[in-house]
Amino acid sequence: MLSSEVRRLFLEELKTLGERAQRTVSHQARQLFARLQLDGPITALTPLEQRAEPLLKLAQTPASPVVYGVDGGSTRPMHFADGTTLCANQAVFLADPPARHRGLPLETWRTIALVSHSFQNIGEARVTHTQHEHVHHWSIHLTKDFVEREVEYVVKGLADVTSEPTHALEMLQTLDIREGLVILDGALYPIGLYYYLLGELKGEWGYRWGVRLSDREDLVAVLAAPVRLIEACVARKLPIVTINKTPETRWLLRFCLDPAERRWASDRQFMTAVLRDTPRDSLGYTNWFVQEAYPSWEEHGSEIDLPKAVSDFALRLDADLYHVAFFYVYDPRVRSVLKIETPRAVFQFCDAERLQKILLGEIARGKGVPNVIRKADSRARITQEEREALIRASGLDPDYSYNLSRGESL
Repeated sequence: MLSSEVRRLFLEELKTLGERAQRTVSHQARQLFARLQLDGPITALTPLEQRAEPLLKLAQTPASPVVYGVDGGSTRPMHFADGTTLCANQAVFLADPPARHRGLPLETWRTIALVSHSFQNIGEARVTHTQHEHVHHWSIHLTKDFVEREVEYVVKGLADVTSEPTHALEMLQTLDIREGLVILDGALYPIGLYYYLLGELKGEWGYRWGVRLSDREDLVAVLAAPVRLIEACVARKLPIVTINKTPETRWLLRFCLDPAERRWASDRQFMTAVLRDTPRDSLGYTNWFVQEAYPSWEEHGSEIDLPKAVSDFALRLDADLYHVAFFYVYDPRVRSVLKIETPRAVFQFCDAERLQKILLGEIARGKGVPNVIRKADSRARITQEEREALIRASGLDPDYSYNLSRGESL
């Protein structure tokens, strides 16, 4: 507990810091945005601009005939006393307006992925898939032979990518969807996991980090799920976008600003500063950009084209059509920035400006995210109570630490 004097000094310091930041940050950010260097890995797909439009006007934008939303709910990594780490993610698929299949709501069908890792090498590494009446069940087990470090990141990332794009592709085929708009929560690709694949194929830093996912074809096939989903949507001329609510990368800062100008911890912080002065009754947003390469971890200053570089994916479209096109949206109602991502292939059959207006309309009618994503999130969420109940019912001993004895959640 803070003493009264410590509280007073702490508050004075915070107020001083806030006053300094508010006076200068937004103005500097807007100046830097106006002169972004867009002749490298990130270019402007439409003319560089940042603007605002009233929420009421955007909310009246004609919607897509049907909008499909996909989201997943995660247990977060769970740790057990025997050295096992486990993470589960369940994905749901909804439609707006609501739709049914075989007389049941679409949310009845789910995909659950359970990914575990053991340092004890308990059991062999495996990837299994079982189809039940309404649930696709994926079980992935990794041993230290394949993952020695970054265990939490790899386990959670695999759980996410095994459930959400896989479920979206399954429902796309089951319902034979050929019109509308598909929106997924999250980033278009699990770029961090793709780096590991690339490192292993090169025989360099992937092994240095102790992650050997490419040694198993079944894991590579799971990681290719976002690519297969994009190809299926493009074949149907069905726009697919993702809503990245936490764009914590530094790619815009790295590729488009000089080192001395990179005064923010992430692209999200920078774009928040650029768009923060958006009127409270409006949405602030930027033009479309496209990213054609990512920083290479092998050689300082070099870039690499992902997912083209991961040759095991056997791309079915021209490599440049997988590049991520994106723009940023700031919603003053929730004081946060979203990064809207789509594969460049979508613009072969969908006008960029029209797609942007449709998405802005969905966000305006929602609050922070489109309504269909908010509903999918509520259906997919695994609560803390459910998580703890599963741990207790499993019969496994949690990896207790002292902080758990002070009341922290399992």
